Amino acid sequence: MRMDYGGGFGGDALALQAVSSWASLTPTDKILRLDSAFAVAEHSRDRFSSTLPGMAALYFSDTVESGRQKLSRYQALELVAPRVAAMKIESLGDTMRGQGVLLCCFASARSEFLPALYAHPRLGAVRGVSDFRVLISRVLAQLGGRASKSLNEGRLDYLSALVYQLFLNADEHGAYDARGNRSETALRGILIKYTTLSNKGIRGADNPLQAYLHRLTLNDPGENSTRLIEISVFDTGPGMALRWLRERNGAVGYEEISIGDEFEAVKTCFLKHASTKSGQFYGQGLSMALSAMRKLGAFMTLRTGRLSLYQDLSRGDTTEFAPLNRFPGHDLGLIDGTAYSICFRVG
Repeated sequence: MRMDYGGGFGGDALALQAVSSWASLTPTDKILRLDSAFAVAEHSRDRFSSTLPGMAALYFSDTVESGRQKLSRYQALELVAPRVAAMKIESLGDTMRGQGVLLCCFASARSEFLPALYAHPRLGAVRGVSDFRVLISRVLAQLGGRASKSLNEGRLDYLSALVYQLFLNADEHGAYDARGNRSETALRGILIKYTTLSNKGIRGADNPLQAYLHRLTLNDPGENSTRLIEISVFDTGPGMALRWLRERNGAVGYEEISIGDEFEAVKTCFLKHASTKSGQFYGQGLSMALSAMRKLGAFMTLRTGRLSLYQDLSRGDTTEFAPLNRFPGHDLGLIDGTAYSICFRVG
């Protein structure tokens, strides 16, 4: 995976999922091997430990090897601690490296339930949508004047509702394994970045994203760049389809599910009233998130299980969740967790 240019659209969340998958496949003695510069240069340690995939790698590993030096898990987590402390006190500009804000919940940590996201320190106690609106306003202000001034009140409402609903979903499922047991090591959170892309095009073979960006620039041929808000809501749980089908037919592994059944399960999760919980207010969250993305004219990707899907919600004919295969003809393999990455134009 290329991590230059900020990792590309959704690159941080995808890298996190890859790290979590590595940890799942290596149940004991997880050794993270890094360049020798990590041990001898403070700026190398800070550079690595101030990104989402770097934090995840240090968190999931048992030992870090750098040249001839070894760090214990405790020593590795000390490198992450300043960023987590910034998340806890909502010092948003210090939560990660670069022009972005990261709020990440580390399972079993004393500060797992970040005050910005949770009203009380327990699962299920996610703050209300009005609190998320205040939080998103503060995040946009941190990202800079162009980002904060580019959304009117209506779009800010939609954006806040979107992030709220997706994080509710991560809270409900991201802290548990495929059998429904609380995971000792797991991550869930939100990453928001302000990105400026050259209108000369983007690298890679992501044709759906290329088409989306091209359409955004058609009405502004004189502009040299396009400004985007990029949001990833992620977790390292068992994946969207598996947690749904476990409740329905007891499936505990993807070997029990066909690709077709997995795809249909993911689609079902977006249908109104589809939820693994019962109750009057459950089941409308993801469909409400879809509505918000339509209002924002967003491009969405979803990486979960063996699927990498996308939907261009800026198209006027979009009325329902109808995702497509992002990389047809490619077997992407199984990956931990669920990551929604969303971008839309600002300014």
